[in-house]
Amino acid sequence: MPSIASISGEIRIGEYKDLYKVPFAVTYVFEAQDFGAGDWTQLIETPPGYYGFLKTIDLYNVTEIFSTTTTEAKVNVGTAGDADAYGSSPDLGALAVDAADSPTITYGVTQIIPANSSVQVQGIAPTGGTPTGIATTAVTIIYFK
Repeated sequence: MPSIASISGEIRIGEYKDLYKVPFAVTYVFEAQDFGAGDWTQLIETPPGYYGFLKTIDLYNVTEIFSTTTTEAKVNVGTAGDADAYGSSPDLGALAVDAADSPTITYGVTQIIPANSSVQVQGIAPTGGTPTGIATTAVTIIYFK
């Protein structure tokens, strides 16, 4: 394992002050979200002073198949006033209890997330019949100065 001294030797002293400018990714994981029980909302507070953009919406660990009777489930990432301002998944369809059927979704990413803001992640429930669908939802945001 390299020592701190050996790693820091790779970065010139004058470059330390610019390290805060390096973009970084944060993945927010919302375990076992029950889409069949109705819409759900989670809030993300952005790191102070950093702008961001949505990189991916992932669904995995599907433990209950998603129903598609009338409308299909989906995930929106946005604000309280505009639920899909930063991006939206396509309709999830009959997402099966199988990791192979749980795609990474990036669709409609169009806006920069303002610094010092709240981001709303909203799961939209399927409708009609008996709504079902449980999966872990992960949202990855890239932050930058």
